[in-house]
Amino acid sequence: MRRIGTTALACAALLVVAGCNGTSVSDTNAGGGSDGKDGKGEVSGKLQLTFWGGAARAQKTNAVADMFAKEHSGVTIDRQNADFGNYFNKLNIQASSHTLPCVMQLQGRQLNDYTKRKVLLPLDPMISSGAIKVDDIPKEIVDTGRGPDGKLYFLPYGAAYDAVGVNQTMADQAGVGLPPDGYDWTQYTEWMTKASAKLPKGTFAAGSRGGLPNYFIAYQLANGKQLFTDDGKLGFTKESLVEYWNMWEKLRTAGTTMGADAQADEPEGAEQGFIAQGKLLTDSIPGNALTPASATLATKPGGQKLTTLPMPSGPSGGGNAMFTSGFAIPTNCDNIPTAAAFIDFFTNNPEAGSVFKSDNGAATNQKVLQAQIDDPKLAPLKKHELELYQQIVAKKPPTILYPPGYQATFESAFTRAYEEIAFGKKSVQQAADSFFTEANAGLGG
Repeated sequence: MRRIGTTALACAALLVVAGCNGTSVSDTNAGGGSDGKDGKGEVSGKLQLTFWGGAARAQKTNAVADMFAKEHSGVTIDRQNADFGNYFNKLNIQASSHTLPCVMQLQGRQLNDYTKRKVLLPLDPMISSGAIKVDDIPKEIVDTGRGPDGKLYFLPYGAAYDAVGVNQTMADQAGVGLPPDGYDWTQYTEWMTKASAKLPKGTFAAGSRGGLPNYFIAYQLANGKQLFTDDGKLGFTKESLVEYWNMWEKLRTAGTTMGADAQADEPEGAEQGFIAQGKLLTDSIPGNALTPASATLATKPGGQKLTTLPMPSGPSGGGNAMFTSGFAIPTNCDNIPTAAAFIDFFTNNPEAGSVFKSDNGAATNQKVLQAQIDDPKLAPLKKHELELYQQIVAKKPPTILYPPGYQATFESAFTRAYEEIAFGKKSVQQAADSFFTEANAGLGG
């Protein structure tokens, strides 16, 4: 790692805005518009692609890359793949040295860690030129790829969402069924409380989830509260946070939710989470975790069944946010036309969509998505996942502009602050005060 870092930093000092091969954008894109940044030009040559994901996703991504290379005979693609955490560690080194691969995968939650460093090219000129098409992608989804300046820096190909998972078998046995359509947070907590007294020994209505950032985001959106200010600081009030944590503390102290000590022992991964193990009636799970979590739950006594619902609603409507993944092009890219063509192909090509199978969130291209839903071979649980996405996006969910430092600062500080409440180390108000101080010191900038 030390050697890589030293080489990368040396490259940055020598070349600044060029790649380590010494090639700049202006040197190699004479056919790509006056400044080479509209994505027009010959699709050929070498292309570097970097993405995260396990073996199954890598296999699908590589299959799409092979399709693209076959369609463009002059193209060769160098692929770099890593798990989520290691991926961003390496990406940060490459960003510092201006050696980022021409096609780099990003999420909306990390986007502005890179826009603030000015290492990404705006895709708007490529859309205007027709090199990249967004006609069949909902505006709300496209906008998740925009930075604070309003420019589009990555094109989302997959849209994930957090859902409320419900053990349908357990709910039926407790006599509560599912929450009603359009249920709000009050109905959700009352539903948990009603079920709690009728659940089997050793099970709980929910986990100790006051420290789960995604639940809090859903709560804020449903109640029309701003999450972040224009300069990247906290946009909600301490009072709204105290209100939220008091809601969860009421459930925890009543024994409706699992204790904080037990929650701390939950394994990583949705397929091994407590709701998948049959220990919880409900929990927040990623929408695309329905299939693996259901497979685990089905092995429990009685063959229990899991389903997913939208996040609770509120005065401002639904509480679901979109968590998109897509591809960006860095400023050091020396093959912009090929990079733009690849991004367009991966996102919009029907055959590519049928191979990737919405593996990293629902396909954002609506025609590609509908073709998957209409496929008679599509598994019922996957169909439910994709149709629930359609239902959520049809309600035009708000776009969240995540500030620089969001994941490193906000999420860790939020979880830790609630744990201090649940373990009796701080009052709700004290934890809220500490969280605001820590988060505002690290966000934005």
